[in-house]
Parts: sequence; C-alpha cells; structure tokens
Amino acid sequence: MSRARFLPTIAILLFAASAHAGPTKRVVLPDVVSPEHYRIDFTPDLEKLTLHGSVEIDVVVRRDTRSIVLNAADLVIESASLDQGTPPLAVAYDEKGETVTLTAEQPVSAGAHTLKLRYRGRVYQSASGLFALDYQDPRSATGQRRALFTQFEVADARRFVPCWDEPGIKTTFELVATLPAALMAVSNMPVTRTEALPGGLQRVHFAPSPKMSTYLLFFGAGDFERVHRIVEGVDVGIVVKRGDTANATYALDAAAALLPYYNEYFGTPYPLPKLDLVAGPGSSQFFGAMENWGAIFYFERYLLVDSRLSTQLDRQYVFGVIAHEVAHQWFGNLVTMQWWDDLWLNEGFASWMAYKAGDHFHPEWKWWLQLLPEKQAVMQRDARDGTHPVVTPIEDATQAASAFDDISYVKGAAVIRALEFHIGEAAFRAGVRRYIREHLYGNTVTDDLWNAIAKETAAPVPKIAHDLTRQAGVPVVNMLAANCENGQTSLSLNQTHYAIDAGSTSARVWALPVKVAVLGQVPTSSIVSGTTPEKVVTPGCGPVVLNAGQGGYMRARYTREGMAAITERYGDLTADDQLGVLHDTLSLATNGDQPMADYLDLTRNVPATVDPVVASALTRQLLELDRLSRGLDLQAAYRAYARGVLRTLFAAVGWDARAGESDNTAVLRTDLISALNDLGDPQVVAENRARFDEFLASPARFSADARRSVLRNVAVRADRAVWDRLREMAKQSSSELERQELYKLLGAPQDDLLARRALALVLSDEIPKTIRPDVIVSTAEYHPEMAVDFAIRHWGPLSKMLEVSSAQRFVPSLATNSADLGTIGKLDAYAAAHFPANARQDYVLANARVRYLAKVRVERLPEVARWLATH
Repeated sequence: MSRARFLPTIAILLFAASAHAGPTKRVVLPDVVSPEHYRIDFTPDLEKLTLHGSVEIDVVVRRDTRSIVLNAADLVIESASLDQGTPPLAVAYDEKGETVTLTAEQPVSAGAHTLKLRYRGRVYQSASGLFALDYQDPRSATGQRRALFTQFEVADARRFVPCWDEPGIKTTFELVATLPAALMAVSNMPVTRTEALPGGLQRVHFAPSPKMSTYLLFFGAGDFERVHRIVEGVDVGIVVKRGDTANATYALDAAAALLPYYNEYFGTPYPLPKLDLVAGPGSSQFFGAMENWGAIFYFERYLLVDSRLSTQLDRQYVFGVIAHEVAHQWFGNLVTMQWWDDLWLNEGFASWMAYKAGDHFHPEWKWWLQLLPEKQAVMQRDARDGTHPVVTPIEDATQAASAFDDISYVKGAAVIRALEFHIGEAAFRAGVRRYIREHLYGNTVTDDLWNAIAKETAAPVPKIAHDLTRQAGVPVVNMLAANCENGQTSLSLNQTHYAIDAGSTSARVWALPVKVAVLGQVPTSSIVSGTTPEKVVTPGCGPVVLNAGQGGYMRARYTREGMAAITERYGDLTADDQLGVLHDTLSLATNGDQPMADYLDLTRNVPATVDPVVASALTRQLLELDRLSRGLDLQAAYRAYARGVLRTLFAAVGWDARAGESDNTAVLRTDLISALNDLGDPQVVAENRARFDEFLASPARFSADARRSVLRNVAVRADRAVWDRLREMAKQSSSELERQELYKLLGAPQDDLLARRALALVLSDEIPKTIRPDVIVSTAEYHPEMAVDFAIRHWGPLSKMLEVSSAQRFVPSLATNSADLGTIGKLDAYAAAHFPANARQDYVLANARVRYLAKVRVERLPEVARWLATH
C-alpha cells in the first residue's frame, strides 16, 4: 500500500504508532476451523448502496466443535448452514470484535466441510470494504457517474464477505458478480465468462485466484476503458474511467518496464496471467494505492499523468508509486507477513524497491539522494515520544492501522538501504532471491529475511538488522578526535543516542555499520557500537566525512574542528554528503546538541550550483524555520536572510524552463518560487500575481509546472477575488484531477478569513465527499489550530467522510505544524472521548511534535536572532 501524503514533500508522514512494551496478546480467530477456498457470488446495488451475497467456503475442521467463528463487520447473515442436509447454524454477532459465531446443534466432526452463507451488507462512500466513488461525466444523463471498488487492508474484507480476515490465513477465491451490463468488471484474475441476464444485467465469472490473504482480494466495476500490452507473457493493463485512456500511457509504459525488471531481480517470474492497474477518482486520508494481487488500485493522482496538469514532480511521484505497488506483487503478495507485527516486510521493502527500480530506470532523478530528506524526517520522528521499533507488537486490526507509518515505510527502507550499502548489492540480491524461493505462497516473519541474506555474506546481518529493527531510536556516531600522520587519518569514534525526548526509547547501543572518508578519498568501513572509543584509520588527510555516502541510518556529530573543516569545504562534498551534513547539523542544532550558528554558517556556504535536490531540501528547511518564527520579533530579519540565500539559488534557475535542464531543476524552480512567495519576497509575489492574470487569459501558454506553481502561490496569498476565481475554476473543471487540485487550493491561503471560508465548504455538498478532508488538510498547513478545532467541532459529519482505517489518525495529523502547547490538551480530550487506549498512538506522536516545535521556538530561535544580528 502507498500511504496518502499529508505534506507536499514526497512520502513524508508525520504520525505513527507508539512504542509497545513487552509482549502483546493478539486478537485472532480460533484456529479450530480454517478456510481452504471461497466461492463468492454477490450483487451490489449502485443506487441504494446495498450489497447482497452468498458464499460457499470449503473449510477444514481440526477437531470436533460446535462453533465456527469468523470475521464480519456491518454484515447481516440471513442464513447459515454446513454441508448438505444439515440443520441451519445459529448466528450470534460480536459487533465490537467484528466477529460472528455460527453454532451447530450437534458437534461438527473433524475433516473437510462446506460452509454456506447468505448475507447482506452496505456499499460505503469512503474507501472501506466495497465502496462507491462518484464523479462528473457530461455524457451521463445526470452529469454524474458512479464506480465501485474495494479496499480491504487492513481488515475490511470482513465488510464485503464473512471470512477469516487475517494476513496469515491464505486461501483461494472465486468471484461471481451480478451488475449492470454496461459496466466493466475487474478483479484479481481474468474474466472467464459473462452471462447476459434479463433487465439489462450481466453475471461475470472470474478465474480462481492463487493462494492469498483476504486483504489482497479486489473487485471494481464502472464505465471503464482498458489499455494494455503483453509483457513476458503477462497481460499488463491500465483501467481508467471512460475518456481517460490518453492519461494512462505513462503508467502503462512504467508498468511494462517494471515487470521484467522485477522478474529478473527477484529471480521468480510474476505468477498471474494479468496485471491491472486500476484508477479511481477521489482521495483517501489513509492510502494512495493498494497492491491487490493482479489488480492494483490507485486513486487517479497516483497513477494518471495528464500532460496539461502533471508536473515533473508528479511524474516522478507516479513512477515511484507504481514501482512500489508492483514490487508488492512479490514482497507482500507472493510472500506475505504472518501478522501485522511484520508489516514493514511488505511496506519497507516495497518502498526501498521503488527507489532501487527508480534509480535503474531514471538515474537522472537521483532517487537515492531523494531518499535522504525522507530519512531525515523519519529520524526526527524516531527521536520523539510515540516512536516504535520497525518490528513492533500489534494486538489487533485497529492497532494495525496505525502501523502504516513512516517507521514501517521510510525507516524500513532506510534499514534495507543500510544493509545493502554494507554487504553489497550482489550478496543482498542473492539473499532476497533465496527468501522468495523458500517462502513462495507462504507467510514469514522478519528473521526469515535476515537468515536468507546471512547465508550469502560473512557480515553479521542478524545482529546489525536486529539492532535497527527491534529497537526504536536513532544512533549517533561521534567524532571524538582526528589526527593525520603519514598520509592517513586516525579517527576516534563512538556511538551514542540522538533523542529529542529522552525517554522515547530505552535503546542506547547499536552494532552500526559506518563508512568514513577523507574528502575525495575512498571510504573505510567499520562497525561502531557503544560509548567505548574505537579507532578507525582511513586514507588521506583533510576534512573527514562521517557516514560517507549517507547509506547508514544514523546521525553524525563532528568535533568543532571537524565541523569547521567540513563547513569551509562544503561545496567540495558529494551531493549525498552535502545533504547528509545539512540534515544532521540542523537536527542536532535545533535539539540543542550543536550551536544553531553551525547550521546557519553552512547555509552561507551552499554554492549556487549545488545539486537541485540539495537546494530543494535547503529551501524546505529555511521555510520550516520561518514557520517557527511566526509572530516573533526575529521573523523580519530571518526572512530577509532566508530570501537572500534563496535568491542566489533562484538566480541560477530563473522563472522559466531552459533547454536541456534536468527534471530536478524544474522541481527546484517550483520549490524556490513557492518559498520566496511564502517568505513575502515582493518581486516574486508581484510576478506570481501577474502570471496568474496571464494564465487566466491564455492557460495553454503555461507548462504543467508553471501552471501548478502560479495557482499554488496565488492561492497562498489570495484575496477574496482570487479565492472566488479559484473556486469557480474548480466548479467548472471537467477533469477530476484538476477539480481535486483546485478545491484543495481553497484551503491554502494564509489569510484567516479565507481559510475559514474553505472549511465551511467542507460541510456543503459542493465538494465531492472523498476530497472534502483534503481541504481541511490543506488549511492545516498555515492554520493548524484552526483545522484541529474545526475537525473536533464537526467530528460527526466529518467522520462519515473518512474510511474506518484513517478516522483515528486524521485529527492528530492536522497538528503537524502547530507549536501551540494548547493543542495538546485539545488532542488528549478528543482522543479520550472517541478512541480506545490502544488506538491513541497517533496522539502521542502529535503531542510530541507540538512540544518539540514549541521548545525550538523558545530555546533555539533566540540563537538565530543573535546570529542574524552579527551577520
């Protein structure tokens, strides 16, 4: 699954599950009965939003029993029987536990049986279970159309069919759907036959699926079109709503390239006859795409590329999401984690694999360099209260939803990167191939992966991996001393702990692979562990870089002399090391572990020709410090300084694209213009407004990147007239992608009154239901306290717009930019009133971030003011 993104930077998510102490008791179904095969026959009513179905489940009873317990949520069992000619089974529901117990009059003997159920349920209007998405279509008599899709992860297959809804219980499935004849139906497997029925209906039969977990089952139906090609014997297709096939070309090309690449990398061919990527309009606060085997679902903005609307960043983003989900077809689908404790085996690996594939096909995008800002964000989160280990105990499905966070995705990917960086690509890939080969169609735990990799290398893989995945927190490698003699540098290093909240984790010692290098020399590898100093000798004399190449999961702290040498020669570092030093210095400085002057001195030494990815990261850092200084006396002086730094970078890229420039330069241009706009640069603000007028007069003259930039920036600084114009553009747009973008921009203004107007629209019927929460998220960028208050005050109607999986985490996500300690009390009171104790992890993390930002404002920004006064 690809997570929904709450911030504009790629793949950053700032809320997550809390740490768990000690073992937990899993809430799982009794193991006395297990399923072998499902035959599901169902009829959805698209108008009434109801579902009627029947299912025959071949089961194995392990020992005599009178009771069969399985999962069901929002379903009514109309009849239940076991085998032919036996009395009906009694039905009892546990709504809180989302289970149903079927009881026989006489004990059921051990062996094979067939369970038959007739049931009814509902079609949702948020992405849980079987759900409907509405969209505009002028070709329809009503101007609207409705499509159906399913979303079953974490545990929502139970909203579609009574089942054993746990990842470790794998079975095969056959689907038969009755629906209007005009609709195209899509599932995991190809259609085997279609029957015409009276009343304009059809009955669609799908081939049996491979053995898989319930959360990977998929069904979709709508007024669709499909474009496809055969790739290494697999029918690869993109399924879109009618009229969108031109926007599917990019995705089809990407999927067609990725499939052979993954076949070769994993050493196991994709096993299904077809692979569909299915696009749906709308949005979710929980996810952007879902890896259903053979039928991956994507919200449109994560799959489709419109030449008029899609920027260079969109293209990179879409490729990354496609690569992530296609990687899941092996890591997650073919081999699946046994329980949600090891969710990261799915998500961390797929995230890492997306970067691996991206670097292979598009090295010009510098994917590993782009991973570093994500790693920076997750290390900040991993140092605060509310963190948890990569492998973390999960009690139940409710708690599992909170594990879809940046620890599982980004730290998981960073740990894999660190291991591969240490042992080498060939040995790592051999271990992955062994892992896949040994566990085909099965379930695993994390140690199965480590053991497979360990067989391909002499490195202590389990020890390194256990330290990084079984304990939370961020290690620090400290330079204690450096001496140069006879053409080589002797370093004294040790390892300590980087903590924003001292009690965030009890972990203090890691067996940490570290690479160090004198500037321009070959790196030296070592294992550093604990506070005892360790001597490392590396070739050459000069400035020393810790974590050379930035492959390790760690912070790096230099001596005063070491920091001064790095700062003086900053422009000579590789782009990876420039970015790593920038991140580490800012993080250590804002935490009080290093002077803020060290970071500010670095910003003065960034060359105008720095790599665009590094420049974009610096731009976001300077903007974040500006947000923290809001309302303080230093803000005017800080803004003047930040604008000066960014203008130097902007002079190198200019307002308009230049022939032969890199895609990342186009992204940087957008970032710089947005930052200077937000920092109140008068020339940039005026030019943005002038270009908006030009756009209104002749939109075709603007590239997708220029269009996005202009609209975003005038929205942030909008007055009532501009805001009204953006709203009218949203109403009139015939593109679902564009409507979603424009409605989100209504929440972007810095102006309080306009932000309140945007929030009021959320309660109207003007905006499609699934994207109304996006407007609140957009408002929270500059008005986090207002957004939190609004969500709490209107939780009744708002909760109906959110899928079950995201409801508990939505409100704390809005507090991401809040430095107001009063927000903590509001979040705590709200959480206590609405969610059980084991589902409040996101509130722990949100509160920790608020405390951190408030502390930086009070304790660290005065240093910035003093530095500015002397520079």
